[in-house]
Amino acid sequence: LLVQTCFNSAELTEDQLLLLLESLEEKIVPQQLKLVRENTSHLAQNEGGKHLLSFSQEKEQELTIAMVEMSGVTLQKDGSVVCMEDAFPALAALCVSLYVLCVLNK
Repeated sequence: LLVQTCFNSAELTEDQLLLLLESLEEKIVPQQLKLVRENTSHLAQNEGGKHLLSFSQEKEQELTIAMVEMSGVTLQKDGSVVCMEDAFPALAALCVSLYVLCVLNK
């Protein structure tokens, strides 16, 4: 029931849901959660920051970047983060969804 609630959130797009499923198959959800959590906490405090992506394969990094960018956050090549003004709710919904997947996948 909890998973259904998260996945039916108006904040997540169908494309993000598909990327979440692919991320689950690639077993990279914990890494994605860490990155999204860090970005969400910096957004909540109105701070910028650098968050380096550390994925073993390029496909994993591309999945993560695509999913995060759909939430209104752009990850620059130098590791800096650029956020649209209304990115926080979408990023928070993504963070909750990733967290639920991590918990259920243990």
